[in-house]
Amino acid sequence: MKKWGWFVFVIIAVLLAGCSSEEKRTLNDKNLTLQDHPKGAYPRYYDQVSKKKTLKAVPFSLELPDRLPFKVALSTYQISDWGEKRNILVDSVFYPKQEGQNVYLAYRVSNFLPKTEKLETKDEVELSDGTDAYFSGSNDLPILAWKKDGLFYRMEYLIKEDTDRKAEKTKLIEAASSVFE
Repeated sequence: MKKWGWFVFVIIAVLLAGCSSEEKRTLNDKNLTLQDHPKGAYPRYYDQVSKKKTLKAVPFSLELPDRLPFKVALSTYQISDWGEKRNILVDSVFYPKQEGQNVYLAYRVSNFLPKTEKLETKDEVELSDGTDAYFSGSNDLPILAWKKDGLFYRMEYLIKEDTDRKAEKTKLIEAASSVFE
């Protein structure tokens, strides 16, 4: 009888561990408000939430940049589900104090590459940790994208008018590099 007790205990422990690890691979939407959407349709967008709620909800470790090209006055976070709480995308937007200029830095992290996005381009740079990143976009809106540890990253920076574009692209690379420092 004692052997059966241990056997049952081991089976229950394995099942609980399996359920626990399964939950960590999917979105925890308990504290999120789902926006209206057609039944069965994806993506599904959730209302904006705080940084703290975002970090608790996503099924991956969300690393944020430590250095941005400006002092942040406001930041927003929105989570979207692109497939059964497994394909998750987080959009963060950072804004400086607005002084008549429309400037922002958008930062996107996902555990999949959306079909509409392309990662590699001809304009390749290296982040400070050796990760290859790729520029696209325009002079006024450079976009930097890269992949690391199974996650896809993208930063786009709407640059203030009448600024040195090359210097601002360097700031974008520094912001991207600060994610993993």
